[in-house]
Amino acid sequence: MNRSMPRSVFHLPVAIQLASLVIAFTANSCLADETDSEASWRLLFDSISRKYQLLREADSDDASRLQLAEGPVYVWGRPQSQGSTYGAVYVWTHKGSAEAVACLWRYVNPGGQRAIVHELHSLSPVKIRSEGDFDTWRTHSGASLLPIAGSDGQVSERPVARLQQMRTIGRNFALDSVSASGDRVHLRLLPQPFYRTQSTDPSILDGALFAFVCSVGTDPEAFLQLTAIQTDDGPRWHWSLARFSHHNLYASYKGRDVWASERDVNNPMSHNADHTYWMISQPFQPSMLEALEAREK
Repeated sequence: MNRSMPRSVFHLPVAIQLASLVIAFTANSCLADETDSEASWRLLFDSISRKYQLLREADSDDASRLQLAEGPVYVWGRPQSQGSTYGAVYVWTHKGSAEAVACLWRYVNPGGQRAIVHELHSLSPVKIRSEGDFDTWRTHSGASLLPIAGSDGQVSERPVARLQQMRTIGRNFALDSVSASGDRVHLRLLPQPFYRTQSTDPSILDGALFAFVCSVGTDPEAFLQLTAIQTDDGPRWHWSLARFSHHNLYASYKGRDVWASERDVNNPMSHNADHTYWMISQPFQPSMLEALEAREK
């Protein structure tokens, strides 16, 4: 997203205390502390991602724990001239399919105070919840996967051809970001997927997670998930979009409007109406980095 600061929205029961922060964003407010290396922040983000315990809730009472994919699937940064910040993207899976994605990034307010921002979005078709240190994210519904219409939805038998199909489908999507002041930015799709499905579920043939980014830096503004699902008519491509922006987002497919995410009282900066999107802030203390760096030596 265009990295403005969210308010903290949850209670943390144990080691880490989260404070409620409401910090106004200005275009030049993200002043990075260059004494902290990106490698150190990467260690911290890795540590935080491992503290998340995400569980998949079926319609029955059973639940299964999502698996964190090894390491960040993507890292990004902005130079000082563009409001320096740094972040990393993590993916959790179920039976080899991506079912949750998070972006962890650093923020520095105009007073020099630093915070760690957690942005999460469910990609799961069922409800999920978080437990452990970060225990208040609970989605109200599953994410919707919609079929790609017509011949575009046909799935190739060859994995290499399927990747090319997904890239073509992705290019057929156009995504625009519109700020509160009406400034419109056309987002670009990164050609390399962040995660490629390795499904052990016979109903899921293939899939991948792509990102749309803005022209300032390469931080994700939205994620596009494509999934080849077995249907009564054979395997068909399906899609879903996940917002990672506080701006309004509008998507079209081959020129036809297909999706929108607009800010309103039910879809504010910190979450959306069904809580499949969730954003919180965690106050930063230098001791967090110091402890991790000492452990690496």
